[in-house]
Amino acid sequence: MKNEKLKKIGEYLLENTDAVAAYLAELLIANQPRWYAGMEFEKCREIAYGRVEMNLGCFTRGDFVPLENHFLSCAEIKLDRGVGIRDLVEGTMLSKKAFINAGQEFFEDKNDLLIFLHELEEYSAGVLSIITDRYSSMLLSRLNTEHVRNKLLLEASRTVTSALDPDEVLSRLAEVLAGTVGEGCCTIFLVDSETGGLAPCAGFGYGSKECQSALQGLRLCPSGNTLSGVDGKSYGFCSSNKASLSFADILPDAVRSGSASLFHITNSGRMVGVALVSSDQPGFTFDEATSELIGGILNTVAVAIESAAAARRTKRQLLESESLRRVANVLLECPEGKESKVLSLIAEEARTIVNGMGSVLMLHEGDYLHCVCSAGTPKCPVEFYSVKSSYYGRVFKEGKTIIVRDAQSEVPKAERNDEVRTLIIVPLLEGDKKPGLLMVSNKSGGFDSADKRIMEMFAAQAVLALRNSRMFEQSEKLVVQGERQRLARELHDSVTQALYAITFCSDAAVRSLESGKETAAIEQLKALQGMAQQGMRDMRSLIFDLHPPELESEGLVGAIQARLNSVEIRSGLGADLLVEGDERRLPLRVEEEIFRIAIEALNNSTKHSKAESVTVHVDFVEGETTVKIIDDGQGFDIATLPTGGMGLRSIRERADKINAELVIASEPGKGTVLTVKVFDVEGDGGEDE
Repeated sequence: MKNEKLKKIGEYLLENTDAVAAYLAELLIANQPRWYAGMEFEKCREIAYGRVEMNLGCFTRGDFVPLENHFLSCAEIKLDRGVGIRDLVEGTMLSKKAFINAGQEFFEDKNDLLIFLHELEEYSAGVLSIITDRYSSMLLSRLNTEHVRNKLLLEASRTVTSALDPDEVLSRLAEVLAGTVGEGCCTIFLVDSETGGLAPCAGFGYGSKECQSALQGLRLCPSGNTLSGVDGKSYGFCSSNKASLSFADILPDAVRSGSASLFHITNSGRMVGVALVSSDQPGFTFDEATSELIGGILNTVAVAIESAAAARRTKRQLLESESLRRVANVLLECPEGKESKVLSLIAEEARTIVNGMGSVLMLHEGDYLHCVCSAGTPKCPVEFYSVKSSYYGRVFKEGKTIIVRDAQSEVPKAERNDEVRTLIIVPLLEGDKKPGLLMVSNKSGGFDSADKRIMEMFAAQAVLALRNSRMFEQSEKLVVQGERQRLARELHDSVTQALYAITFCSDAAVRSLESGKETAAIEQLKALQGMAQQGMRDMRSLIFDLHPPELESEGLVGAIQARLNSVEIRSGLGADLLVEGDERRLPLRVEEEIFRIAIEALNNSTKHSKAESVTVHVDFVEGETTVKIIDDGQGFDIATLPTGGMGLRSIRERADKINAELVIASEPGKGTVLTVKVFDVEGDGGEDE
């Protein structure tokens, strides 16, 4: 038996047994009044204390020896007092509930708690196995009249304790209950903790897909076709889809004829659920013995049913949280944040997260809702819907999530696809703004309040993802605009000035020639030649900056070397390149941003710092690449420099785009060191991400 977490809590509770024993005593008095209602609480607490210590001994040892010794010593006494398997099973389940309560307080980590619950389930199954193997024959021999009853109770108990998955627990129990009648069927409805209503959670005996669909669409509600259970309580049957509508219509006749019956499931006076048991056997009717047997099974395992229901809710919430986390990661990590890609992801993930067949995303554009994206089937029958006059426009203006049980009757024919059956429509909300609607269709069994909750959370994430993608595209436009402005400044500062000087010098040469000053004209023409050559170098440098061919063909190091050669020729600045480590290609987008940062730093060195030499140091180590641009210029005080001074804002923005670490170190008179470090990402070298 697995006892990693059982041993941990067992060692703790052996020193802190009083609280668990007191809680178990309360459960015993409330659930087994035949044995404990008239007993003083302290006496009951002593009995509970002994049970707790015995179980804790099993926890810490990792075997059932303390339990086996306990039953060997008291089995005959229990039989003489009239204690049956039902009492032992119920006592075991109450002990389990007490330990679950203690575990929820002890284990703060959810994963530790889930492991503990799994180990406790296996342990409880082992306890019931001991009861079955060692004492069932003894009990059944003394209670022959209860033979069938006890056998079914035992089967139900073993069923719900041997299954670790809550859905499997309920399905197996439905199968056991269906087995109490000839050609039986069973549906278990559990209380919805959010709405207080009853919804089907498990069924057995419904063979066809049509029948299963009808079962999933059934609801127990205050209104509808009223049915009375064996306990005298009344329920109303209603449906969430067309398939279940006829099913709800025929059930009242089945109950009145006696071939179907409702059984209330309670635990400590609390409503847990309702079991609907029916038979397809012609002429079958429930007799008193069968009804008592089913009621006894449900009473025996009511604690397990409630635990399964709670575990089922917890499981769903965990799955929802995991789905939302996964969806958030997918949306936020969308390549380059392109809006079209984000829209497709939203549509696809929306139907996945609630198990729908199709989804549609509508965005508000002027007086219309535009179906911009869809996933699965069915699709939108038209592309645009009027905000003022369409069904979806009214939902959009109200800004509230709605669940459509029967789209064929609720949505106008011109605005729906004939394949749509069930529908959930969720508004996209961004503060006071309403960007659009998100719809998911055709979930088997229809949508419920849990789907509404998770879809609203998903819609909030979708709005953030859309906003993020639009901001990304806007920032891309700003970067392009900034690059254009930079090129305009460069053209003005270098090429335009050179052309102006060429024009001025050529005019001077013409005047010299006209006045017969040939020597002066020759000198001016030589100067003119130098200016033209410098202008050509400046122009080549700008063209190189736009898209250096070496960057794609030779990589980052080759492009930087080519740029340094240009800097040396153009400005006379001493420029060196040092490379350490094994050179490798980075994603092209990363290489391009690092290269642009290097260009900006070199421009600062040549134009602002009055440096005589500059060194670029590229260091390739495992997992990261570091580029340093070091000059011996006049330096500056970073604290007093304007935010956008010397192109530093552009450098920081480029570093942020590739998640690089950027450090700028400088002091007046001591030069400047700019360091940019990037960490390796998956992808082929030299190709875009």
